[in-house]
Amino acid sequence: METAAHIRLTTAAVAGAVLCGMAQPSAAQSPVIALRTSASIVRPGDCLRVEALALDDVAGPLSVQVTYRYSAPLVVKQEDGKETTTTRPAEVQRPPGPVMDALSRSQLHLLDDTFCVGHGAAPGPYTVDVALRPSASGAPFARLSACVMFEDPDAPAVVGGPACGFLVRGLKRAETEEVLVFDADLPSGAFYRGAIVRGGTVEAVLDGGISQTGPHELTVLVPASCAGGGMVDLVLVDQFGRASSTVPRLSVPPVR
Repeated sequence: METAAHIRLTTAAVAGAVLCGMAQPSAAQSPVIALRTSASIVRPGDCLRVEALALDDVAGPLSVQVTYRYSAPLVVKQEDGKETTTTRPAEVQRPPGPVMDALSRSQLHLLDDTFCVGHGAAPGPYTVDVALRPSASGAPFARLSACVMFEDPDAPAVVGGPACGFLVRGLKRAETEEVLVFDADLPSGAFYRGAIVRGGTVEAVLDGGISQTGPHELTVLVPASCAGGGMVDLVLVDQFGRASSTVPRLSVPPVR
């Protein structure tokens, strides 16, 4: 029978092997831009901040355009005068940003901080779609995405509704100060990278050490230099799907 200590050591050893480059597919070598959001769960009145985070050097020129997609409530009046509420697709598109010469590894670049979720909005996923263009008016050559869930504590609970394809909800448990397990909705066959951000500075880029260890569990090996050191943001990206998720204001708890 495996002991809890053996399981923790095995998890750390596997994560460490990936971190050292022993199990990385070739796609890990391509430049990656993650999206850092100010939250993974938003509630009425919250405003979303979206930043690009370069995990590699990214050559330019490039311009970005942000679009928010979600379901908006729609009141339908029946012939008998009764009203029912359904939803309709909605989107808010920002104008293209200025053309950038390049992005350096570990560079953060603000994309938008003006999208706020109002009261009465429909609970469910809000997708942040970011188109990368070679110029302000060129056709997109790549798309990035992040998904956040809008929850309204005053609205009826929605069971079995739309979900995010990739969403890290929060810390589930700490196996050690360096091996953290997160509750997450995960795509199949993903390969993950990430970064630890403290304030406005990228403290570490995680080129490996991130793996799915359960149906809704994502295990992350945090560098010892970053573990247990106050509040940080953990930014994760599915490199194959170009989808990101952020765990904001993460404080590593002591192991019980």
